[in-house]
Amino acid sequence: MRKDVTEDRAVVAEILNRAEMVTLALVDEDGPYSVPVNAAYADGVLYFHSSRKGRKAEALRLAAALSESGDRRGRVAFSAAVDLEKKTGGLACQWGYTFRSVLGSGMVRFIEPRGDKVAALNSIMRKHAGRDDFPYDEGILAKTLVAAIDVDRATARLKLT
Repeated sequence: MRKDVTEDRAVVAEILNRAEMVTLALVDEDGPYSVPVNAAYADGVLYFHSSRKGRKAEALRLAAALSESGDRRGRVAFSAAVDLEKKTGGLACQWGYTFRSVLGSGMVRFIEPRGDKVAALNSIMRKHAGRDDFPYDEGILAKTLVAAIDVDRATARLKLT
């Protein structure tokens, strides 16, 4: 493994907990699909939400169905980055960025019981709003797809110079 890459779970968690957004990498019948989402990470699980309609929801359903059947093609990937700072220089190769990032993957599943769904959404609200005591509109909650990635691989890259 490269010297600036680590599998340290605490480092992975810290980056994911600070990231404003996470980008999901999915595959559907039309091919690769990448989409940013609001997410929260806790105890090896990445939580996020979606409409029940659209390409993201359909790609997640395909991945979940494959996952449930034990097919490794149901894996999804994700990435996130924090502390991005531009580097400049007199030569082209001196330009770039310093950053801390996470690349990971796992199997996706849906969270359906209302209580579990609200708990997952509360973790997202706690991360992004600083509190989790918001009420939920039952009509919107019924239309919301809540998903979790059980992360089984994640590495952090610490490109600090």
